[in-house]
Amino acid sequence: MRHIRAKSIFPGRIRGIAAEFRRERFVADDRQDVNPRSEYRTFKSALRSAQLQLAGEKKMMLDRRKRNPGEIFAIDDAIDVLESHLMTLEDPYFLGEIKNRIFNTSATAAAALGAVITMISRQFSFEAAPSRFDGKPQNRHFLKDMSDMKRRIQFFLGLQQEMKLPEGVTIVAAPKLTVSEVLALKRAGARGIIIGETSDTAHELVMLRAMRIPCVSVSDARFFRLKKPVSLLLDADIGYIVLNPKRSARFVESVPDDGAQKWSITAKLGAGVNVQFSGTLHFMNELQRAPVAKQRIGLYRTEYQVSEAREMPSLRALQKQYEHVMRDFPQLDVTYRLFDFSDDKNFLNSAAIDANRELRGIRFLLHEPKVLANQLGALMRAARETQSQVNILLPFVSERYEITAVKTQIAELTAGKRPVKLRLGAMLENAAGVLAANRWVNEVDFFYVGTSDLLSSLASERRENAGALHRALVGDAFATLAKTLKALATRRPLTICGEVAGEPWALAYLVSLGFRDFTVPTHRMPIVANMVQALGGTGHADFARKILAITDESKRVEFARSLALEILYGKS
Repeated sequence: MRHIRAKSIFPGRIRGIAAEFRRERFVADDRQDVNPRSEYRTFKSALRSAQLQLAGEKKMMLDRRKRNPGEIFAIDDAIDVLESHLMTLEDPYFLGEIKNRIFNTSATAAAALGAVITMISRQFSFEAAPSRFDGKPQNRHFLKDMSDMKRRIQFFLGLQQEMKLPEGVTIVAAPKLTVSEVLALKRAGARGIIIGETSDTAHELVMLRAMRIPCVSVSDARFFRLKKPVSLLLDADIGYIVLNPKRSARFVESVPDDGAQKWSITAKLGAGVNVQFSGTLHFMNELQRAPVAKQRIGLYRTEYQVSEAREMPSLRALQKQYEHVMRDFPQLDVTYRLFDFSDDKNFLNSAAIDANRELRGIRFLLHEPKVLANQLGALMRAARETQSQVNILLPFVSERYEITAVKTQIAELTAGKRPVKLRLGAMLENAAGVLAANRWVNEVDFFYVGTSDLLSSLASERRENAGALHRALVGDAFATLAKTLKALATRRPLTICGEVAGEPWALAYLVSLGFRDFTVPTHRMPIVANMVQALGGTGHADFARKILAITDESKRVEFARSLALEILYGKS
């Protein structure tokens, strides 16, 4: 068994047989007996087929967008890439140059296409200004896209065969891939991809994320010279490849796209000790069918109700949506977080938020009482109509008055009406809220800890800086706050939520600190549950102790990742 460290591109866990991807090479035949009119008709037919293929791929993405609204942003990026390809294939200059070469030089369609692509690529091969995302020249994506479009059209010119994987192969190792090759590999049945070193904004990676193909990046070129298919485990959750694995019992594959949606699961940590996981809901149409057994949606991020319309729905529209959940999905125990508008989720285009970035969550709702009253009124009415209990979570709570103000408004909305079963929770997302919560713990029924914003405040970095948030998680400051949070958990139910809790090593650390209830991105629940089961027994308590024993905090994240790998797969 051999372990290879890799950079995770899109998470997932796949076990299978891997083989090297061999890109077919071909040369355009420059025949002398060329009929320009016939060659141009051949080119136009191939071009039209390529355009139809691109349009079909775009439609496929639009359909995925409807079925997977929680991944709307990743899929939108892929749609943008495909649209740019379509626009290029309709460009008059591009088409005119190919026509001129066919008629003026008697070149074949393939030769004219290759010459024009090369000419255009040379015009854009200068050293462009670096991108602010990855530091690479801004024109490098365009150059790769031109090569990709050439291969698309050449396929329909009959110069390339339909891509097929060798028998039994489900994982592909390729130093380079294009957008069309990623889509062709998906059609051919590839379930995992190992790719060479690439940038985070590369178009092929945009497509990989949209297609939900587990993928890692390996910088060592020797890896891509596989002489024969090899058995391996591809763990893109923590960026690791296990060659010829001997210990596979702890490896649980990611749930396939067509698998039945589970909103909550329980993982066994040890005798009589369980860890609970619940998922997140962004859009109403993520609810396809009611589960048979009782399940929990840990967080309904209701602000996405207005993300498309960019305006507040009416009270009646909100009420109908909430009634739909409560009446049609009675098996689901849903926690409704009130609108959490902020500078990065300013779906109302609020000038107040633009002027003051601290005006977010409950602070914004108290600043705009009509918005708060609308949502609270809709939730109260829906709960009364369906005779359901409603769990309401207040975002970004820091002070007692924020809770009492909401309670006052709820009392006004329910005065003289049939009582509603209500549980009120507070989301702690900054150090001030965590440290003050023990003074008003009796004002709420439960707590959530928003790790993204809490760690962002500890690191003094934007929440998009994942590296800074990871370092803050294993830092001494969070370890101190964790003691306060555990004390709160003895008095009220407390749930840890946020993207970082979906990282296996981070989850192992949080479990080791004593936390047992988590809300994570829904598709990552099986991943972190597998980590909990691998921890097992009483040895899990040593995970955090070993990490905190390292005095150099900058080295703790790497050590935590290595420790998680050792627990999952043993030493290489």
